Amino acid sequence: MKQLFSRLLAAFAFTLTASCAIAQEGTSADELIQTALSGLRQIDENRSGELWEAASAFVKTKLPKAEFVNNMQRTRQTVGTVARRDWASVVRIRYLDDSTGLPAGQYANVDFATHLDNGKTVFEMVSFRLEPGGWRLTGYVPREKQ
Repeated sequence: MKQLFSRLLAAFAFTLTASCAIAQEGTSADELIQTALSGLRQIDENRSGELWEAASAFVKTKLPKAEFVNNMQRTRQTVGTVARRDWASVVRIRYLDDSTGLPAGQYANVDFATHLDNGKTVFEMVSFRLEPGGWRLTGYVPREKQ
């Protein structure tokens, strides 16, 4: 009985170690939500220039920094004063080729229900691409309807 328990314990320890090894950078929904919230804080604080610096490389080749910052400021002004953000969904997408106009790779959208001081709710989607070093911003889209 003692040998059986030892074998089961060893098997459990191996399974636990193996499952922990599976979790890699870029696989956690919590990681994405926190990265998105950090990006939204930068947008709220009018620090879009920093976002551009940390954005995906293909974003920086398509949009010069000044244009990115101006677009982000103009877009954010449509939202209003935020009282609270609640994440609504996290969706990961893999593009195998560039037929969508985006480089192949792993992407993710984090959607928030954003409650404003005026009582309205808007929806904000923050998009990312997984690159060496983590998730890199690819877009921000606020909208009135889900």
